[in-house]
Amino acid sequence: MKKRNKWIDVLIIAVIAAMTILRVYYTDLSQSSRKTVSLYDDGTKISLGWWGNDERHVYTLQGVDLFEKEHPDISVTCQYSVWSGYERRYRIYMLSGTEPDVMLVNYNWLQEYSPDGTGYYDLNELSDYIDLSAFTEEEKKSGTVNGHLNALPTAYNAVVFYFNQNILDQYGLEVPQTWEDLEKAAEVMYPDGIYPLYINEKHLFLTINAYYEQMSGTHAFDDDGTYTGGKDCAETFLSFYEELVEKHVIKPIEENDSDDFSNGKTAGAAFWASDADRYCKALEQNGYQVVMGSPFRMEGMEHSGWYVKPATMFAIRSDTQNPKEAAELLDFLLNDPDMAKLTGMEKGVPVSADARAALSDSELHDGYSAEAGNAIIENLSSLEFMTPALENDSVIKAFREACAKYRYGKEDLDTAAEELAQRWAQASES
Repeated sequence: MKKRNKWIDVLIIAVIAAMTILRVYYTDLSQSSRKTVSLYDDGTKISLGWWGNDERHVYTLQGVDLFEKEHPDISVTCQYSVWSGYERRYRIYMLSGTEPDVMLVNYNWLQEYSPDGTGYYDLNELSDYIDLSAFTEEEKKSGTVNGHLNALPTAYNAVVFYFNQNILDQYGLEVPQTWEDLEKAAEVMYPDGIYPLYINEKHLFLTINAYYEQMSGTHAFDDDGTYTGGKDCAETFLSFYEELVEKHVIKPIEENDSDDFSNGKTAGAAFWASDADRYCKALEQNGYQVVMGSPFRMEGMEHSGWYVKPATMFAIRSDTQNPKEAAELLDFLLNDPDMAKLTGMEKGVPVSADARAALSDSELHDGYSAEAGNAIIENLSSLEFMTPALENDSVIKAFREACAKYRYGKEDLDTAAEELAQRWAQASES
């Protein structure tokens, strides 16, 4: 692979560093107006960074306006964009020390940028300004690294399963509960060209990981992300994937089409809880009835193999010059009732008890994403927090490539499993 000229990254870092000394414009998308603040304004200046779609930009900017009105001595510079390319820019921010004072972060970034817990500010030290009582100890655990509270979750995400009730009724089937139920569904559906399940490669990897942990009673990856499964684990992943494809439970990874569920070509689908509205409303609009399923389980299992993770989290840069003001902004974003009403369910069911209290019962329970989010919160005690290794791009890429080599005869199972185990071990060490 052709290497990037290192001077390009140097130039990008220099540009970003220069920009951090300037007060940037931001667009209020709801009113098509612009706001700028002079470099010489009185008061404390802090920065806020996030990614998202236009809806998120609009309500976050409106929230910042409210915060500044309530805190006239604080002005907030906003840095935001769509997700595409944001992760790379964030890496540059972190490497160059130009990250915002308060920032939206991904769960797996805690391990990457704060492996010892010192990469972000310890929010425990800011408890005078952040209402930590709005989060349970279990909820705070998701953002704690080496005893340091690095971040607080906005909402939770997990793999969820939804089904087309009309298709199930057509074949006289109940909602699948077990792995065997899926295979039995395939036996009667596939002759008509219908698959029991649509699932993309990441959720497929997580689903097969659940199968492996239920079957073996062990974890493939330790809490610190180290691959411990060995060759036998990799062989199980590959052989079970092949079984699912051969028995027509799922399509091969490369033939997946995300519209199959909404078009009635699959009886079910797996996706993040936060995406439930997008998938299920599309199915509903096509005249089908939608029903929520449950994660597949194995009788007598020791580990469920199903995990939960924060959808997104808020953190404060470790060396912020204004920790008090940054903490007040973070508290506002997570716990303030007015901010909660602006945010609604866009990030999922809020974790903060303060935020949930500000929303109406209909807001908290209407819609498929709300249904999925509430199910996660209700069952949180029975779920484990996901090790970021399970979302490591290198781990999932290695899985996809090994599946292809084995399925299309480029490597036998023994060779493919040996290679996959080695790649997973290397990925967990990097």
